[in-house]
Order: sequence, then C-alpha cells, then structure tokens
Amino acid sequence: MFDLFFSSMVHLFEPKLLLLMMIGVSVGLVFGALPGLSATMAIAIMLPVTFAMQSDAGIAMLIATYIGGVSGGLVSATLLRIPGTPSSIATTFDGYPLARKGQAIKALATGMVASAVGGILGLMILVAFAPVIARFAIDFGAAEYTALTIAALVLVVVLSEANLIKGLIASVLGLGLSTIGFAPIGSAQRFTFGNIDLLSGISIIPFMVGLFAVAQLIRDISETSPKIEEKLDLRGAGVKLAEFVSNGVNMLRSAAIGIAIGVLPGIGGSASNLVAYGAARSASKKPEEFGKGSLEGIYAAETANNASVGGALLPLLTLGIPGDGVTAILIGGFTIHGLQPGPLLYKNEPGLIATIYAAFLLATLALLLVQLLTIRIFPRVLLIPRHYLIPVLALLMVVGVYVGEYRTFDLWIMLGFGVAGYVLERYGFPLSPLVLGFVLGTIFETNFRRALMYSDGDWSTFVIRPVSAVLLGMALALLSYSLWRIFRRRNGVRAR
Repeated sequence: MFDLFFSSMVHLFEPKLLLLMMIGVSVGLVFGALPGLSATMAIAIMLPVTFAMQSDAGIAMLIATYIGGVSGGLVSATLLRIPGTPSSIATTFDGYPLARKGQAIKALATGMVASAVGGILGLMILVAFAPVIARFAIDFGAAEYTALTIAALVLVVVLSEANLIKGLIASVLGLGLSTIGFAPIGSAQRFTFGNIDLLSGISIIPFMVGLFAVAQLIRDISETSPKIEEKLDLRGAGVKLAEFVSNGVNMLRSAAIGIAIGVLPGIGGSASNLVAYGAARSASKKPEEFGKGSLEGIYAAETANNASVGGALLPLLTLGIPGDGVTAILIGGFTIHGLQPGPLLYKNEPGLIATIYAAFLLATLALLLVQLLTIRIFPRVLLIPRHYLIPVLALLMVVGVYVGEYRTFDLWIMLGFGVAGYVLERYGFPLSPLVLGFVLGTIFETNFRRALMYSDGDWSTFVIRPVSAVLLGMALALLSYSLWRIFRRRNGVRAR
C-alpha cells in the first residue's frame, strides 16, 4: 500500500490534477466561509463537474472540496462569530474573542495549523486502522448510540459548570427543539401547531445562522463595540512553537475525539468540535480563560472537526456506509465513476484507495498553504465600518439560508432564533449545550426507542451491554466531578 501511496502522490503532482485539487479546495473554502452554505452544498455542486473526468481526478477533486469546506468555516467563525459550517461552532467561542482583542491573525493561524494537524492525524488513522475501526463502529447498537449521545451532552454541559443549571436547561431546550415535526419512529406529528412548514422539523442551517450570526448582528446594532486595532505587524503567522508544543496533548486528544465521533454514522463534525472543546476545558489548567480567547479552545475545536473527516471516510471506504451528509453525497461520486465503496473496493481498486489517501494529504497541505498566504487579507474585515458590513452580512445570511431548501419560512426561523440567541446569552445561558442537544436530539430519540423495542422495554439493556455501560459510567463520573468542583469552589476550597 505504501508503494501505491507514493506512486499516487507523484501522479497527483501532475499540473492538471494539482489545478483540479486547488479548485476543489478553493470552492470548499468559499462555501465553508459563507454563512448558511456548507461542505455538503459544495460537494453537491462539484459532483456534476466530475462526470467527464477520470475516476482518480474526479474523486481527488471531491476529497479536496470536502476538506476545504470543513475548514472554511474557521474564517467567519473567527472574524464575525458566524460559524460557516456546523463543525465550526466551537471555534466561535474563543476565536472571535481573540480576534476582538486585536489578534485576528493569531486566531486564524492557530485554527489553520490545528486544522492541518487534525487532518493529518485523521489520515494516519484512516490509513492504519480503517478496517479495524470501521468494524468496531458497525458493532455499535442502539443502546451504545444512546449512551454515546448522553455522554456527549453531559460533557458539553460541563462547559457551563459556572452555572450548571442553565447549561442543563439549555441542553434540554435543544433536545425539545429537535422533537418538532414528524417523529423518527411512528411518524407522529409533534409541536407543529397546524403549521405545514414545521412538519419536517427545524433545519440546522437557519437554526445555526440565527442562533449565532443574527444574534451577533443584533448585539452589534444594540451595543457599542470597542474599536479594534488589528496587529498586522506580527512576524510569520503569529503561532509560537512553544504554544504549539504545549497543545500537543490537547490536539492528540481532540483528534481522537474527532475520529471516534466521525466514524459513527450520523453524528459527524458538528458534534465532535463541541465535545473536543468540552474535553479540553475540563482538562485545562486555566479553564477560566475559555470563552475569552483561549488558544487551547481553538486548537481543540479545529483539530477535532478536521480529524472527523478521516473518521467519516472510514466506514465509507471499508463498509460503504456514509459517516455524515457529505460522505453520503460522495457515494454518488463513486457511483458515477462505476465504483462501489466497501470491502471489495480495497480488493479490486487498491490504486484508487491510495489515490484517495494521497489526495487527502495533498489537499490538507494545499489548504494550509492557501490559508496562510491569504491570512493578512481576511482580518481587514474587522476594520470595515459596521454600518457597511452589517447589511452585507445580513444579505449573505438571507441568501445562504434561503438556498438551503428554498423556503421563506426558514428566514423566519432564522430571525426567531436570532432573537432567542441574543436573549439567552444576555441572561447567561450557554449556547453550546443548546446546539449539541439539537444536533443529537433525533439520534438520541431514535436509538433510545430502538433499544427499548429490541429489549422488549427492558431498561437494563443500557447497563448490561459493556460499551454502553462504560459510556454511561463516564458520563456519570464527569457530571459528579463537575458538581464536586462547583461545591468546593462555593465553599472557598480550590478544586485540584
């Protein structure tokens, strides 16, 4: 396989293939950075472009688009507090505050480097352990998925341990919002209030854009923002080697979380970056700096969401099962070139597998190069007067949300959650548990009901199955530890 990998690398260095991959990376970056658009849309648009290409060129271009789309959300998340993609939500927590302190270049560069590290670590796991990890993931049953979602929710609620009650309320609210529309099992209508537009539930794009982007615009309009003096005189990209090295364990842990969550079908990067952020905060020696411009938070979020790309490709290539929405579209890319993802692909097309690995690595490095070359251009967005910037952003949000499903109702959803996000943050409710509750709500409900159906209503199924029992035990231990820290702090004793 290594011989094939290196020969594929040489093949992809052909000018035509390099150009196609650069186009894919650039299109992905643009779609990831624009509010409301996503890597999924970028892949869907690029898919017809590959019809007339050779299979290796077409698949390499799609892989490059995927990687660019996941990383593109970093720019708007850092500069405007608008997550370009769901996988960039946690980046807003520290990237934006750091940019507002006049260190936008440092925030962007940190995220870019972390993205590259996460992508490369994800690729290494993809190459080394693809069959093993994919087989482990396919053994996950309904009880294991239920326990995993509970553990993820508890971990993110711990982020709000300064006010655990508000964090729990936010997560429950997110779970409640995910139940709107048809039930995943039984198809009963819930909380639609006779509105036909709510039958399909609330889409992630208007929810996310409203909660973060519109809420930020309301804040910018209603509150006086301090003048930003951007530091453009930094040497290099503003990333110090000591900071990078000190976050080594953080990046390894975050990459492991991203890969582990990415390999599980249906969860993906939108959850991995939040979970990794929560884990980094729990393990940090300076948790009070999170949310105020912590480099640890940026390293964690960006490493995890890019590592999840490698994780999502694992079940696609080895079992033919998509790990997320983007890889579901990628199956179409394989199909139009006469390829069927799965075990036989490794046997019949080892050269193509090596090409995918090589394209993954080259796209990750090309992405880092493009981002670093343009890094001093993007921070100037912060210097644009707000009365010019706000109308442009509002227009991008409206267009981005509308083209998702071409529904005017989604615009009202966006505005509603914009107001809700502004009010919630104003009264100290954290948004991360709300978002994760919404993202994982359907997954939790579906698998919880299936687990009970398979066990004839026996609730002990969640504790007699080893994996689910371990996950639930970890969630309980983490919640107990968080409560203990709060109790110690309130009693004037510093928790160690």
